[in-house]
Amino acid sequence: MLPQTLQLRVPILMENAIWFMLLAGLSFLLLFYTFWRKRDIKLIVLFLGLGAIAGLLDNVIFIWLDSYEYYPGILEDIYYDMVLGAYFSQVYYVSSVALFIAAFHMRNRWIILFAAMFVGLEFLFLALGIYKLNWWHSGYTAVGLSIYFWLSKKWYSSLKHAYSGFVRWFTLYCLSYIIFINLVAIPLISHHYHFAGGWFINASRDAVAVLVVIMLIKSVVIMLACYHRLPRMIMVLFVFMMWVSYAVMIRLNIMSFKYIWDLAYFAIIDVVVLLACYYLDKALLRKQSGIM
Repeated sequence: MLPQTLQLRVPILMENAIWFMLLAGLSFLLLFYTFWRKRDIKLIVLFLGLGAIAGLLDNVIFIWLDSYEYYPGILEDIYYDMVLGAYFSQVYYVSSVALFIAAFHMRNRWIILFAAMFVGLEFLFLALGIYKLNWWHSGYTAVGLSIYFWLSKKWYSSLKHAYSGFVRWFTLYCLSYIIFINLVAIPLISHHYHFAGGWFINASRDAVAVLVVIMLIKSVVIMLACYHRLPRMIMVLFVFMMWVSYAVMIRLNIMSFKYIWDLAYFAIIDVVVLLACYYLDKALLRKQSGIM
């Protein structure tokens, strides 16, 4: 049942997948160690936010500009398989290292070392044939990751102190976006939903692109509701508006779904993301004011 639900490749290309699984395991251990040593809710917020930044950048260069390709050989759908590889690489592996650097206040030489490590992994993946560069260059990776790791330290420093209004709304936006994406990822690659914008010939690529745009817009709504601490009735109205948008998208043939509970799940996600962002923001503000 699970392979049919997730439409896993049969057989899975283990010579490809093992490398992605190995890095996933190492990233999990690094995250576990970081959270175990520090026990700070701000690190959870930071990790989600870092994942959002990596994901947002990846949306531009991977989905829209076709910068590179991953071949984990796990999913039957070729494009969703590449999306899974990109997600693991950009949102999970890279973010776990960035969190580690920020949590332990590592110096710039460590930033350079970790950036070099990922460039080395990039060359390894190229040699193994599980990664392909289109127009992207490893030099971009080195520079981009150095900036990303440095930013993680600055972001954590801002969260630890009385962070500005800009940092707060940007953090809330990132939180809502990444939580949305994480919750809809499996149903999407399971082909329970289909989105059509007519932007790309490949239907799977088109679905991912449309879904990302929808999540970007919905994240604005969640961010505004949490940032301004709107009354509950107004928040309920915001959620209702998002539900109405599904009816509009279905009417315009932009969105379709397999089962009625798929639509219910999508609607529940809106409430979950709103509550999660509201709680995390409230917890951060309380901790800063010394109440927690």
